[in-house]
Amino acid sequence: MKIKHILCAFLIFGCLLQNFAQTLSLDSCQQLVLQNNAMMKNAQLDVLVAQQVKNQVLTKFFPNISAMAGGYHALNPLIEYGIKDVNNAEARQMLYNAYAEYGAAIGLPNSISMCENGLVVGATAIQPVFMGGQIVNGNRLAKVGVQAAELQSQLTREELLQQTEESYWLVVSLYEKKKTLEQALIFLDTLYRDVTTAHNAGLVTQNEELKVVLKQNELKSNLLQVNNGIVLSSMALCQMVGIDYDENLRLSDTLNDNIIKDIQSCDAVTAVSNRKEAQLLDIQVKAEELKKKMTIGESLPQVLVGVGASYGNLVFDRYKFNGIAFATLQIPLTNWWESSYKIKQQNLMIQKAENQKNDLTQKMMLETRQAWNNAVEAAEQIQLMRNTVTDAKVNLNTSTVNYKAGLTPISDLLEAQTLYRQSQDQYTDALISYKLKLAHYHTLTAQ
Repeated sequence: MKIKHILCAFLIFGCLLQNFAQTLSLDSCQQLVLQNNAMMKNAQLDVLVAQQVKNQVLTKFFPNISAMAGGYHALNPLIEYGIKDVNNAEARQMLYNAYAEYGAAIGLPNSISMCENGLVVGATAIQPVFMGGQIVNGNRLAKVGVQAAELQSQLTREELLQQTEESYWLVVSLYEKKKTLEQALIFLDTLYRDVTTAHNAGLVTQNEELKVVLKQNELKSNLLQVNNGIVLSSMALCQMVGIDYDENLRLSDTLNDNIIKDIQSCDAVTAVSNRKEAQLLDIQVKAEELKKKMTIGESLPQVLVGVGASYGNLVFDRYKFNGIAFATLQIPLTNWWESSYKIKQQNLMIQKAENQKNDLTQKMMLETRQAWNNAVEAAEQIQLMRNTVTDAKVNLNTSTVNYKAGLTPISDLLEAQTLYRQSQDQYTDALISYKLKLAHYHTLTAQ
C-alpha cells in the first residue's frame, strides 16, 4: 500500500514538473534564443573569424622563416674539363706529354668533373623593415573588422530579442482571442437553449433558431482557425528559441492594463549616436580611410633584410657550411601611375561612405522620432479601445434585456454580441501593438 502511495506521489510530482517545464515566460524565451538560435551562434562565430583574421595579419610584423632541402644526381657530370678541351694545340700537346710521363704514374685523371650529384639543406629569415605602412594599416584594418563583427553580433542579438518578443506576444494575443471566442460561444449556447425552448413553445420562428446556429458555426470556424494559428505560431516560437515543440506549451505572461507605463522621451541625436548602426557607419568610413593608406603604401619603397644559411655539397664532393646576410630595396616605378588612380578611387569610396553615414543618420533620427510617436499613439489607442469595450458590453447587456422583454429582435442581439467580441479583439490588438512599439522604441534608444 505504501508503495502505491509512493508511486502516485512520483507520478504527481512528475506531472507537476512536466507542466512547469512546458511553461515559458518572455524572459526565458529571450534567454533561450540567445543560447540556441543559429543566427546568434553564427554571429558569434563571425567575431571569432574576424579575430583569427586579425591574428593572421599580426604575423606580418615578424620575420618570414623558411627551410629548404634539395639534391640531384646526373647521369653525366654537369661540369667536366680535361686536356682535350684546351683550345691551344701546342699547350694541349705539352699537357698530354706531361700527363703521359707523370700523370698516369701518380694516378692523376686527365680531366676534372664537378656537379655529378649533390645535397643541400638551408634556411632563410626575411624581416620586413618598411612596407609603405601596409603592415601597420593592415593590422589596424583587421582590428576594425573585429569591432565591426562585434557590433554586428550585438545587432543580431537585439534583432533576435525583438523578433522573439513579437512571436511571443503573437501567441499570447491568439490565446486571448481564443478566450473571447469561447466566451462568445458560451453566450450563444445559452441563447440557443432559450431560443429552442421558445421555438418549441411556439413563441419564435425557426428562422431565429437558425440565425443562432449559423452564428455558432461561424464562431466555431473562427475558433478552429485560431487554434491552428496558436499551433503554428507556437511552433515558430519554439523553433526560434531552439526547443522542441510541445502541444502542452503554455506562456506565463498575460495582457492587462498594468503593462502601460510612462514613456520616457530620449534625445534623438544622443540616441542615434549610441546605436550600433551609427557606430558601424563610423567604422565603415574608418575602414575606407585605412584602405586608402594601404593603397598609398603600395606605391612607396619597400625595405627587407634577411639572413640565410646552407649546408651541402652541390658543387664539390665535400660538404660545406655557408651563410649570407642580405637587404633589398624595392622601389615601384610603373605602379605609381596605376596607384594614382587607385588613390582617387579610394577617395571616392571614402566620400561615398560619408554620404551614406550622413543619410542613414538622418533617417535613424526620423525613425527614432516615429517610434516615439507610435508608442505614444499606441498607449492612447488602448484607452480608446477600453472605452469601446465598455460601451459594447453595455450595449450587449441592454440588447439582452430588451430581447428577453421582446423589444429587440434576435438579429440585433447577435449583432450586439459580435460588436462586443470585435471590440475585445481590438483591445487585445491594441495591447499587443503597444508592447511591441514600446519595445521597439526602447531598443532604438537603448533604454
